[in-house]
Amino acid sequence: MKTTHKYNVSFAPIKLSDSLKAQLPAWLHLGAPPKTYHKMKNKCLQTNHHVNSVKDLKETSNRLTNTDIHQTKASCACDECVENRLAGCKNPDKCARITKQILDNLTPLFNPNTSPLKDNLTLTHRRLEKNSRSRTQRDGEILFDPSITTKNHISECFHIF
Repeated sequence: MKTTHKYNVSFAPIKLSDSLKAQLPAWLHLGAPPKTYHKMKNKCLQTNHHVNSVKDLKETSNRLTNTDIHQTKASCACDECVENRLAGCKNPDKCARITKQILDNLTPLFNPNTSPLKDNLTLTHRRLEKNSRSRTQRDGEILFDPSITTKNHISECFHIF
């Protein structure tokens, strides 16, 4: 933290792809409002469910959408809940509801369940193909891609001002 303050480094993404949203840490998330986390409730998610990233939060909460198999009770017999109970969780359904609540509280920029608004800056599919062909040729012209979506790696989101 001292180094980030010394060099004025900040995590400042304008628009994140879904894959990058999934890579972000689940705990002490930048997009989480105050009082999103509860130490005792989250301990089970960290130790028994091994939730570390937003992707893990989403995977754990996904069982709530499968109402054919999952039951909203502590003794649910679906495979995922049985596996969680064997790992030491007393109420897998409650933990799944907590992960959904954490995800729902994230701001839209970081929330994996929300799609960012279209900025109309990304090149068309045809122009992207033309750029990739031009890269293989020596004299090909490449059209600038003004897209503001960060797609490749989380390190692209850090800025020094």
